[in-house]
Amino acid sequence: MVVDATDGLSGPQRADLWNRIRGVAERAPAGSVFHVFEVRSEAPGGVREAAQIGRPPHPCEVSHWSDNPDQRAAQWAPLYLRPLRDALGSASRAGPSDSSAILQAVQAAARRFVDAEEARGHLILISDLMQNVGVDFYRGIPDFDGFRATSLYREVRSRGLAGAALTVLQLPPSRDGLVDELALRDFWSAFFTDQGMVGVDAAFLPVEGARPQN
Repeated sequence: MVVDATDGLSGPQRADLWNRIRGVAERAPAGSVFHVFEVRSEAPGGVREAAQIGRPPHPCEVSHWSDNPDQRAAQWAPLYLRPLRDALGSASRAGPSDSSAILQAVQAAARRFVDAEEARGHLILISDLMQNVGVDFYRGIPDFDGFRATSLYREVRSRGLAGAALTVLQLPPSRDGLVDELALRDFWSAFFTDQGMVGVDAAFLPVEGARPQN
């Protein structure tokens, strides 16, 4: 999970995000690990890994013969859902940042998929998708075919994304009305498709709730 909350999130946005993330967490297969990355200007490379949260056995997956389902049920929230919600809340309250190294953060998350022995991976990106490190989307959304020929693309592409699932929880842009949202969607769709990800066409979901007022 990559959280780009550099422009801040409102209470309704945080609530909507948690409802969506909780659903993913509840459906995650046994052995899953959530790696939570924050996009932060002060971090080396513009991104830092803020938390690792492993999914414990669900009470429905164990029996009284080999485990303790009642104990697993009692542990499900405090050992899994609550730490995940706290990590998401901390990342979404990280405060303003001058830069959004989204491509670099996605690459950092993809390295975890390469390290995993069996997991295909599921990238969850929470962002307004306005990259401004290495290429400034505020000056205009680049055409992906042109971007693909740049040195920055060669730096941020990742084989770890091949075959991985994608969910993009898209925040409204901070500069409402000044962003070509169709060009923005086209760029990221082309980027993720070029990395070999699956389900790209249906991956983009708007986050409910207005941005906080500055």
